[in-house]
Amino acid sequence: MALAFSVSATGLAFAAPVDVYRGTLGGSEVVMELGKPQAGGVREGRYFYPRYGVDIPLKGPLNALAEAQSLTPELTEALGQETPLFTDAKRRSIVWSIQQQGDANLSGEWVDGIHGKKLPISLKHIAHYDPEALQPKGVEAVTLAIVQGAGSGVAADVPISEKTTPYDYLRMSLQPLAQGKEVVLAPNLAWRPVRDARTQFWYPRLTRHPDAKILAQTNAVLEQRHWAMSLEALACKSSIYQNLGPAAGSLGNYNDESISVTYLSTALMSVVESGSTDCGGAHPNNHYDPFVLDLLKGGYMDFTRLLKGAKYGDYKLEYSEQFMRFLSKAVRKHSNDDKECTDFLPQYMALMLNKPDKMSFVISGIGHAMGMCLGSGVSVPFKDLAPYIKPGAQRYLQP
Repeated sequence: MALAFSVSATGLAFAAPVDVYRGTLGGSEVVMELGKPQAGGVREGRYFYPRYGVDIPLKGPLNALAEAQSLTPELTEALGQETPLFTDAKRRSIVWSIQQQGDANLSGEWVDGIHGKKLPISLKHIAHYDPEALQPKGVEAVTLAIVQGAGSGVAADVPISEKTTPYDYLRMSLQPLAQGKEVVLAPNLAWRPVRDARTQFWYPRLTRHPDAKILAQTNAVLEQRHWAMSLEALACKSSIYQNLGPAAGSLGNYNDESISVTYLSTALMSVVESGSTDCGGAHPNNHYDPFVLDLLKGGYMDFTRLLKGAKYGDYKLEYSEQFMRFLSKAVRKHSNDDKECTDFLPQYMALMLNKPDKMSFVISGIGHAMGMCLGSGVSVPFKDLAPYIKPGAQRYLQP
């Protein structure tokens, strides 16, 4: 099973570690990642144009590095099922004919043998890293393969940074973001949606907060989540070089993802990611994923600091018996959702906040068969929660 997932987002098995280059192909900026020579001097790699962000596989010796072709039914029928394909039906190819300049840099020519075009290539070596060390493993890898069908190749707990993931960091950081209208709640509190035109969904950024350090920490978390989703969407688009599935070459429905800021105060920010992404897995990834950020201490909210008797178990937040009895009564009192769904509380429960003054306990992370229950639950007014809030933690619950 481990062998099945030791591949990059492009589907090529890299001989780690790899080198990252940045430069120009003709008049366009490109970023390339290239593995070490294998038998016969063959190398495997990938590259992207920042304005598109789509991985294009590369394979061959340095002076004849072939560029993969987008798959079509005609092409795969003519050349067989092995992918990616580096020639067309007439055995023509697009080749990077490059040579090493000095200790590390590369230069040469891009030769389009299909359309008869040539462009100069100039690349500067900028990084060296091991992508295999960053890939999802174990349950995460299996889940991504089954549900999503294609992934970014970066595990959820790996930060996307210039040092850790230089190739993907450039893919995200080089693209300017469209700025949506600022949503102002107070002179010192506001947020705005931003959008990567390549992946199309909007994601929030905090624009005003009384504490500049908290503002920066919060936006760092939001940026990482935004980048991770964008990389997944671009990986799906890149899958057109690997297969001809119905989702290949698409954004995997990430362009229809809904990102909602459900609550914002100077103490807490509550956001929900929801949608139905799909890039050829066994079934769509129907999801409703709330998260809450602590705008007093920074980072994700630790609800054990807020709720009496709460503690983190092996897999999730656990609650006191008193609180669970209160929650059962609250469901009966406040919830109009289907009892078949609310009965799954707290087994599949996430916490979030809703404006102006409610904490919600909702279904999240439930299996595909019960996806209709996602987001169901109960919203409880802050005043009703008062007996279960730890001393000193009341400052978090501000209307």
